[in-house]
Amino acid sequence: MRRIIGLIIWILIIASLAHVLAAQEGTTRIDWLGWRIETHTSLLVAGMLFLIWMIMVLDRLLSFVANIPHRISGGFSSRRGKQGRRALALGMAAAAAGEGIEAMKHARKSVHYLGHDVMTDLLMAQASSLSGDRQSARRYFHALTTHPDTAYYGHIGHMRLALEAGDEQEALTAGRAALALKPRSASIANALFVLEAKAEHWDNAEAVLKIARHRQSPDQTAQSKDAEAIILLEKAKTAQSEKARQQLLSRSLKANPDFLPAILAQSDLYLANQQTRKATALLEKHFLHAPHPATADLLMQNWSGNSARKLARLIKLTDKGGQQKEAVLATARVAFDQQLWGEADRLVHLIPETERDARVWQLLADLAEQTADDEGDVAGDKPDSGQMLRYAATAPRQPEWRCQSCYSQLSEWDAICPQCQSFASIKWQ
Repeated sequence: MRRIIGLIIWILIIASLAHVLAAQEGTTRIDWLGWRIETHTSLLVAGMLFLIWMIMVLDRLLSFVANIPHRISGGFSSRRGKQGRRALALGMAAAAAGEGIEAMKHARKSVHYLGHDVMTDLLMAQASSLSGDRQSARRYFHALTTHPDTAYYGHIGHMRLALEAGDEQEALTAGRAALALKPRSASIANALFVLEAKAEHWDNAEAVLKIARHRQSPDQTAQSKDAEAIILLEKAKTAQSEKARQQLLSRSLKANPDFLPAILAQSDLYLANQQTRKATALLEKHFLHAPHPATADLLMQNWSGNSARKLARLIKLTDKGGQQKEAVLATARVAFDQQLWGEADRLVHLIPETERDARVWQLLADLAEQTADDEGDVAGDKPDSGQMLRYAATAPRQPEWRCQSCYSQLSEWDAICPQCQSFASIKWQ
């Protein structure tokens, strides 16, 4: 309808123009090369307009004929682009679903139709990694690092491949390169600080950990606080001055007030400087919240007064802390070592049977044996040490330093598990 209306309008315009020209009077004479042409001026103008129109039509026709090959190739290119974009989309969906073989099939199609560019290389790298072809994945990730827009993702891919291959040094190098491109990236920092810590680059680990905290859940924040306490403790061990060591230990305890290794290191530093009161105050505070046998031993060694007075202070501290199991057991063991069998027996029986582990039953067996030795015989109403030992054999094991990754039992705490090289995985349990 629009074309019909437009044609009618053009016909009206041409008819109007022809009528105006026909109504005009006048002639035109042209003398050229011995020829003389005389005609009406209106007819000459109409002829010139017709000639111009014919030239324009001929130009459009010639342009159409000349563009036929381009139109044909453009149609093929359009279809290839459509197929390539479809293969690219399907490949990305397969990669997101973890289907390496499907992702590789569509990735190859996308390269066939679209050639090598940023998107197809990225898909090929992901598909190669998912399908287990690390060599190809490494090559494509390297290609991504050469492009400014994808260099960050290329370095992350290299880091992941290196971690899968167990090459933590290469992973560390790739992670640093990625973080240099995006210094505020919490996701890469969260993985990088563990590598820095395992390599014992404590300053770098602390700096990266601060970046990782920007986008953490409450649980992750608590874990990062524990990691910060460990990093600061390790830095304190290698501090050049006593003042720097003191500051680092204080910061470590601020990050995790119940961090036993830092508490013991801080108390050792106080004791080395003859600051016994500060040491005992720190140990008492920890014993109230998170009692440990090592804390009780240090308190007994450094409190003033005789053994009975020290035991009385430890009992008072245990009661003040709510008679926690570890505090009661440590105090009962001290009473036993001082041969105060009655007090040790009273204390150990404060622990409910449902919470008694092998250490509690062993102490009860030792008390039963000492009582029998004192009376010369085991009375009928006295506990049987043999029965206590049988309970100890089947009771839950005593707390110890244990790696949460490989479950190895360790004699002492360390920042890095000597068995599996995990960082911040050793807990007292």
